[in-house]
Amino acid sequence: MAKRTKKQTLGIVLVLGILVIAVGVLAHLNRGDLELKKELEMQAEFLLKHPGGEERVGMQDILDLAPVEFTTVMRTGAGSRDADFTGVELRKVLEKFKIDLRADAAVEVKASDGYTSAFKGEEILEPESVYITIAMDGEALKPKGEGGFGPYYLVIRDSEFAQRWVKFMEEIIVR
Repeated sequence: MAKRTKKQTLGIVLVLGILVIAVGVLAHLNRGDLELKKELEMQAEFLLKHPGGEERVGMQDILDLAPVEFTTVMRTGAGSRDADFTGVELRKVLEKFKIDLRADAAVEVKASDGYTSAFKGEEILEPESVYITIAMDGEALKPKGEGGFGPYYLVIRDSEFAQRWVKFMEEIIVR
């Protein structure tokens, strides 16, 4: 019986050792991603990945597209209220970078907090539908570290609820 207990203990120690090594390796591999995420937030940039490559989109790129103001209803667990946003349509950002978005394409939008929202190309191609916003209620969006939603907040203008909106947007992947 003592032999059996020693074997079980040895097995548990071996498994724990393997897990510690695996966590260390994964942390090392993800370190570069964390550094990039921090840099993107500090530079107010996000990544735009597409079949032709990858772009870093900055605030000047958004401002060059002449952001517009619009009002929509924010419906959250705390209730509903009208909110005024300033932003550009996502489809116009894609056009600026010469990304040919098809109606049957899949678009994934990721946030720095791990949240992801998915869209069909046809939804993004619809005029005045999906916006990358940079201001809300007349004030520039603050980054997460300052208690804000930004610097970029993806807003679906006519959605019934805001659960598909993406705060702290950091990456758009077009497939």
